[in-house]
Amino acid sequence: MEPETGTVQPDADLRGRVVDNLRGLIPRVLKREVTDVDESMTLVGVSSTDLLALLLELEDSLGVEISAEDLDREDFATVGALADYVSRNTLPAE
Repeated sequence: MEPETGTVQPDADLRGRVVDNLRGLIPRVLKREVTDVDESMTLVGVSSTDLLALLLELEDSLGVEISAEDLDREDFATVGALADYVSRNTLPAE
């Protein structure tokens, strides 16, 4: 029997690491004090340049490559949405 294809489930361990890393990366990338970074924090209004920098920093800190093929603005709506996307769309770093 062929395995079913469908939505890839997030890697729970990686997702938690993404959120933890974002707590430190967001203030650094945005170059301003940001308190209470949690999964519900909105990223709407953050520039596309800063979002790209955030993804690159995440790749470096986690040692993974983030596939951006299906990346959409909705995936940057909140810290939790970004963590979901990253935990479903990573490849081992080369």
